[in-house]
Formats: sequence, C-alpha cells, structure tokens
Amino acid sequence: MSKLKAILFETAILLLITVQLSACSSISPVILGFSADLTGKQSEPSLNLRDGVQMAVDDINASGGINGRQIKLLVEDDMGTPDGARAAEKKLADSGVVAVIGHYTSDQTLAGLEVSSSKGILMLSATASTSVLTGKKDLFFRTVASTQSLGQGFAQYVCQTLGVPSIAIIYDRDNASYSMPMMEAFTDKFSTFGCKVYSQVEFSSTTSPDFSPLVDKLITPKPDAVFIIASPADAAVIAQIINLKHSDVRKFASSTAQSNILIQNGGKTVEGMEIIIAFDVNNPSSALQEFKSNFQKRYAVAPIFSAMEGYETMQMLAAALKKTGGESKGLSDALLSLNDFQGLTGSIRLDQYGDAIRPLYILRVNQGHFETVKTLNFTN
Repeated sequence: MSKLKAILFETAILLLITVQLSACSSISPVILGFSADLTGKQSEPSLNLRDGVQMAVDDINASGGINGRQIKLLVEDDMGTPDGARAAEKKLADSGVVAVIGHYTSDQTLAGLEVSSSKGILMLSATASTSVLTGKKDLFFRTVASTQSLGQGFAQYVCQTLGVPSIAIIYDRDNASYSMPMMEAFTDKFSTFGCKVYSQVEFSSTTSPDFSPLVDKLITPKPDAVFIIASPADAAVIAQIINLKHSDVRKFASSTAQSNILIQNGGKTVEGMEIIIAFDVNNPSSALQEFKSNFQKRYAVAPIFSAMEGYETMQMLAAALKKTGGESKGLSDALLSLNDFQGLTGSIRLDQYGDAIRPLYILRVNQGHFETVKTLNFTN
C-alpha cells in the first residue's frame, strides 16, 4: 500500500469512528422529573427520597440506561405547599419529562397531579398514600400502601393484638389528604373491634402551635394510648409534652413520624413508641443491605425508609420504561405488566388501578433505634 493510500485509509477509519461517536452522543436521554419538599418541614425524608432516586438513576445509567439511553433526572422543590407543587410540576412538564416521581406528602401529590395529569404525564409515588387516590383509573401509580390499609391495619393491631381499649388521636390538618383518611380508617376499624376513640384533636403545623393545651385536651379523658399523625418534629414535641404532664399513656404514630429526627428530638420520650409503615427498614435481604451500605458510603449517613422506597420505585419505573423504549406512550400498561416486581425487600404488586399491594410493618423505638416487631399481612 502506497503512503498516500495508507493516509487515506487511516483518515477514513478516523472519520468512521468520529461518525459513530457522534451518533452515540446524539442519542437523546430519557428525561424524568422528581419533586418533593426539599426545604420545608418534611425536608429530611424528602431529601432521602431524592437521594434514593438519584442512586437508582446512577446505577441504571451505569448498566446501560434505558435501552442504551441515559436517564436525565430533573429535580424540583415543591416547598411543602400545594402552590409550590403545582409550580414545580409545571416546570417539569415544560422541560419535557416523560414521567415524574413525587411528591413526598399526599397534599402536594394531589396538587402536583392536577398539572401532570392535564399534561398527560404519569406520576409514580413512593410515599403518597392518601386514599383519595385509591381505586382510580388515572395517571397516578404508587409503590406504597394506602392510608386506608395503614389505618385499618394499625387499628386491628392496637386493639386486637395489643388489647389497648381506648385511644385519643392528634393529627395535622395541613396534610389533610393523608391525616384525615388515616384517622377515619383507624377510628372506624378501632370502633368496629369494640375499642373506643375518646377524642380527635387537630392542629396546623404551619402556624407553629402551642401544643400544651392541645395535649391537655388529648389526655384529659384519660385514654390508654395516643395516636399521633404528624411529622417527626411535631410528633417528638407532642411526646415530650405528654411526658412533661406526667402521663403514662402508650404512644403510637403514623408512618409520617418515622425519621431520625423523631429519635433525635424526642429522646427518651419516644422510647417504646410504635409506628405503622409500609416498608421494612430492617429486612435482612441482601439487596437492602447492599443499598444501605452504598448509601452510607455515598452520603455519609444511614438511609431512612424514604430513600429505600425511592430507590426501588425508580428501579420499577426504569423496568417499565425499558418496555416502552423510554417513551411515555404505553407506560401505564407497562407498569401494570410488571407482575410482582422485585424491590429491595420482596415483590411489589400493583392492582388494576396502580395501587401497591404489599405487607405492612410495625416498628418500635428501642434504645434509640427502630426495630421491626411485627409484619401485618392486612387486606381491607
């Protein structure tokens, strides 16, 4: 081969490589959105949720992405308000997202869904359990049990399993789409079993309430226990005030209270508190243990339940997107076709409406840690 032919041959090879690399780099990413309360009262679980989703995105991209397409995650702060959720959702929709993971709280989920649904964008939530969205053929899917399941399952456990004859409930009305269905489901089932709900005390977390008179109202009827439906910070304050008033009532809380903040702020006053949740943070599965280890290495802090739920929810969304080639068309059917998707602790099954069917768990605060004390295979 002459020198000129060799140069021409090498040039052609370089051109071919350049074209191939250019073609690879021009493959459009799959754009997904994420929104939650990153700066408000629920920032700790929301930030954990975001970090869990981001870890899943990075793992999926490292394994080839969605049929060769990388995932690009756009993150928005809904600021813990319905208006903030709508604004965040609109921004994500305008950015061309294929689907959205969010929001952390039920009220913000409902507000954000107004926007995403109107744009034909599917929303998948790892944490929004409001029964308001149960049993509907829509663009909302979730990997968490509903408030109806949580409330009724907890009532059966407290009344029948533990034999607690009476209880008083305090709840945050600012997340009404979660707290009200939870309280109603618990109250109805608790009463059905012959146990008594003495009082239902509401408060607004956004107004920084004085909890002392509210706790007086809560414990004056002398219930055997109290059920706190509130954020970790508020649940810790309520527990402290109950102890200051020398009340020895048993303490129970909803899943919204399960956080490191509850233990850090509540200290000894939350020891023995029992919480119902839809994810077993202490499951010994190798997948969960590996996730915990990787999360700790990456963020230098142990993950809470929302990080774990976020990770497996993103993995589930990716599995569905692989069926649609990363497109929104057919995504609802693709999610429903993932029969018994394997999450971090076991299978996640969706019913025909996109609502998760999975066990419930009772956690107890023991020496500054959450221990799993019971699994509830509850069906309502």
